[in-house]
Amino acid sequence: MKPFITIFLLFLLAACTPQAPTEATVRSKAELTYLADGNLRYLELTGNPYDRGLAHGRLLKNDIKAVTDSLLLDIERTAGGDARDFITRFLTETDFITAVKAHTPELLEEIKGIAAGSGIDHDIIMMHQLGDEFFFNSEYIFAHKCSSVGINKSDNHPAIAAQNMDIPHYFHGYQTVMHITETDGREYMMLTIPGHIGITGMSAAPVSVNCNILMQLDYARKGLPVSFIVRGVLRQNSYEEARDFLHRIPHASGQNYLIGGEEQVGSFECSATAIAEYRPFAEAPFTYHTNHPLTNESFSARYFEILEEYGVSLEEAMTFCQRLPSFRQRFDSTTADFGIGEIVEVLSSRDHEGVDVLSNSLTYASVVYALSANPVFHIAPGKPHETEYLELRFGD
Repeated sequence: MKPFITIFLLFLLAACTPQAPTEATVRSKAELTYLADGNLRYLELTGNPYDRGLAHGRLLKNDIKAVTDSLLLDIERTAGGDARDFITRFLTETDFITAVKAHTPELLEEIKGIAAGSGIDHDIIMMHQLGDEFFFNSEYIFAHKCSSVGINKSDNHPAIAAQNMDIPHYFHGYQTVMHITETDGREYMMLTIPGHIGITGMSAAPVSVNCNILMQLDYARKGLPVSFIVRGVLRQNSYEEARDFLHRIPHASGQNYLIGGEEQVGSFECSATAIAEYRPFAEAPFTYHTNHPLTNESFSARYFEILEEYGVSLEEAMTFCQRLPSFRQRFDSTTADFGIGEIVEVLSSRDHEGVDVLSNSLTYASVVYALSANPVFHIAPGKPHETEYLELRFGD
């Protein structure tokens, strides 16, 4: 895999006097490459959080301006009134920062760097990270169609975790993978949007995280936002540490996290008040999820109010998702094993074309993480039924 366009940005963080390498003297490096015929930005960032963010902001400045302009228009359409006034009120009336400072403080520096590098107001960049939290405080109650699937390690393959990431149309065309190497050597790759800290990804550990919004569950105006949870999970050293991290932190939004490690995967439905693991049946070597709670019953009062407004019962609402049957008809108690080929097949499926399909109009990208000792990041930067996957590896 060779890039056809590469842009370099180097920052020297110390004086030129020779000395032993420490965090204070590490050279930050940023490299932007365009892959998949220009349809995928591959952003490699090395160094401390602020400098990584600064390079991110500078290299993707025009893209960040485009996506945040679209975000502002969406806020105005959805919330009414001036978007910047809404953002000021939203950030004032919520308290996500306390949890971020407690659990992922380095990300505040990265976000400051993105704002400085891009020239976009810091509050707008911060709001860009809070998409799920915005959805919970707007009229997006029935929106989003993300789908995830994973299988434990077997004799035939490593543990695998995968997802179709479905997000608003105005982000499409800006597909980006961010490859971060921290000063302590931690490495991870994430699917993201220009100016954003990450929406799904995997580390070299290997640990992975996929996300499916669960708008039906309890949420809060405080706690750790989804994007920060994604990054927090990827800094863990194992599946067990990632699972424990989910149980240790306060959650701001309803979300299913499909966590992967070298041996296994697990699916955790998290709300502001409860966490419950979902597995299709006892001892199942695999799991999957869409956007409906399957085991966590900590529903929000607002969700019931909206169901009543639309005249829909809870039982009826739980039948809306036709993507879940796409998984169930392929992976059940008779399934002995499956691998990347079967996962790609289901993520590319159009089983209920025109109604609710896995590869749909909102699909921004499809990712498949092979969680071996030398993990592989497979990505189709678009709808997988019409976009080829390519492979990205640590060390390439």
